[in-house]
Amino acid sequence: MKKLNFIALIEELNHQGMCDASAAIALFHSDYLIVANDEDNILRVYQAKKSGKPSQEIDLNHYFKNNSKKKEVDIEGAALLDGVVYWITSHGRNKDGELKLQRRHFFATKITVQGKNISVEQSGISYENLLPDLRDSLEDQELKKYFESIDLDRHLAPEEKDGINIEGLCSTPNQDLLIGFRNPIPDGKALLIPLKNPVELVRQENSSAQFGEPIRLDLGGLGIRSIEYWEKHKTYIICAGAFDGSSNFCLYQWSGNSAENPEMIEGIVFPQDFRPESVLFYPHQDDRLHILSDDGGLKQDGITECKKLPSEQRSFRSIWVTVRAVQS
Repeated sequence: MKKLNFIALIEELNHQGMCDASAAIALFHSDYLIVANDEDNILRVYQAKKSGKPSQEIDLNHYFKNNSKKKEVDIEGAALLDGVVYWITSHGRNKDGELKLQRRHFFATKITVQGKNISVEQSGISYENLLPDLRDSLEDQELKKYFESIDLDRHLAPEEKDGINIEGLCSTPNQDLLIGFRNPIPDGKALLIPLKNPVELVRQENSSAQFGEPIRLDLGGLGIRSIEYWEKHKTYIICAGAFDGSSNFCLYQWSGNSAENPEMIEGIVFPQDFRPESVLFYPHQDDRLHILSDDGGLKQDGITECKKLPSEQRSFRSIWVTVRAVQS
């Protein structure tokens, strides 16, 4: 496996209009990205190499039938597969441990890029039964315990130990999707669940999710904040973080072989209070990595959290990093 070495931090950018960069997708061969905010149900289009305001905003509220009051669905992961972008919400409860069914969505969008004009259309339906399907399919009884109480009125909040919180989603070379859990972290190992039929779930009514064998990765006791497959280097990049709100983050690379441990990527020093949440690759820039920060809890004025500021004062940061692949 090739090991990736970070060479230099190119630039730090500031993107305005939102704080919580919870999921993102690079737009094919353009220099734009689409970013989801876990505080609302709006996708925002930004220039990848420039600071500034979003060039477009796409309202997704009409996608979700069980959310007539337009409450946040908590979008946390995105993956591109055969020209379609799949999105996943946290599937967790709110901070008080209350059941919020509007946070259980798996859906897809078809994105068309024509110059600077970007259109987003829903592709199929939004699937809402992912967690019950997973619970019913698990044969590992120890792992199954984490999901047995998903339908109780009150349970663990997403950032409590053993709570449920999905934050990662990525495509694989064999056309599956990997679902990455920030929480739980069973036996100190990060949890990945392969989803075998993502296309069927959004295109066929009355379908059920089919899963592969669960994968446990040693990320030093951290969970998965983001996972992406880098086709150029045939490797996965994992952004790992604590299950709670503490600022403990690391980057790992992983071969995709469940029998092999991920390797920590060293050599990068993040800007102060940077909270890496999404990792992006652009096909026409194979020596660079784009990392977004979830700055929702950052007190930009020293007093008020970013996500509580007026919308015109909100922003999040991203960094570009040069990498070099060397044979390990």
